[in-house]
Amino acid sequence: MHDLIIIGAGPGGIALAAEASASGLDASQVLILEKGLTHNSAIRQLYPEQKLTTANYKGFAARCEGLLCVGDMTKPETLQFFDKVISDYRINIEFNAEVYGMCRVEDESGARFVIESSHGTFESKVLAVGIGIFGRPNKPKEYRLPPLKDKLLFDMTSHPIQNEDVLVVGGGDTATEYVQFLRKQGNRVTLSYRKADFTRINQQNHDALMAMEASSDVEILRSSNIKEIKDEAGRPLIIFAEEQYSPRIFDRVIFALGGTTPTNFLHTLGIAFNADGAVFDESGATNVAGVYLIGDLVVGKKGGSIITAFNSAVRAMRSICINDLPCEKQHAQDSS
Repeated sequence: MHDLIIIGAGPGGIALAAEASASGLDASQVLILEKGLTHNSAIRQLYPEQKLTTANYKGFAARCEGLLCVGDMTKPETLQFFDKVISDYRINIEFNAEVYGMCRVEDESGARFVIESSHGTFESKVLAVGIGIFGRPNKPKEYRLPPLKDKLLFDMTSHPIQNEDVLVVGGGDTATEYVQFLRKQGNRVTLSYRKADFTRINQQNHDALMAMEASSDVEILRSSNIKEIKDEAGRPLIIFAEEQYSPRIFDRVIFALGGTTPTNFLHTLGIAFNADGAVFDESGATNVAGVYLIGDLVVGKKGGSIITAFNSAVRAMRSICINDLPCEKQHAQDSS
């Protein structure tokens, strides 16, 4: 059981872990789960090497409220800054840990959050979500998708899936990890991959997938390409381009083609939404006790800056210390 689990190792997530350490929380009880292979994927992907990472972005005042602060820096300088923060505050990050599902559990031992991920199951007293707003699911380009709501999915966080016939489309690590998770949930799983061999997955996932195929826990359709998907009485009918694969009906199809849908992480927890998006207060606290939003999620579609992400972490940590966890040290005060 962790005190605090943070989803996303961007500026907001790293800042919240640092603020937690400065507030006296045991560093070993704070964990960041990051689906990428390293921290700050958005900065690495979206910023040119020589372009300045500006502290004041899109008109947001560059006024730091807490522990961390940055000025205008190059992309390498910015990443080195975060490397140092992670080292200095002994921040624990599980990389390549994609979150599949989250739920709040309340029993005689109290309330806690259960987080299912590609690295196993974690439990936490407080949960903070710091995923970016840039993620979008990669959708098939070769065929059109019929309007089968809740039957054609692009991640595993939107709906509980148990005892169903499920087709997973893809051949990377995400696809193989989806297969493993779905089988554990009692589903009958088929994997469709356009190539004959799996060359993009790590050895652990490769061995697990081959073992599942050998034990008939998964059916693998190698060198298979979907030609069309039809609505068959509310269920997806899959028509393959290859003659050796007959048309088949599934309860659901999950496309593991890359990308994420950030709002699905929030819906699955029962977070309230309005016309503007998720509902939260000035600290990022949601209607679900113990769940906080940080980073771009509290700024909106216009996006924010590194400093707005830092400041969101300060406000969230202040509220966490007051309402959720016993902090041994006085939290950083607003500089105003």
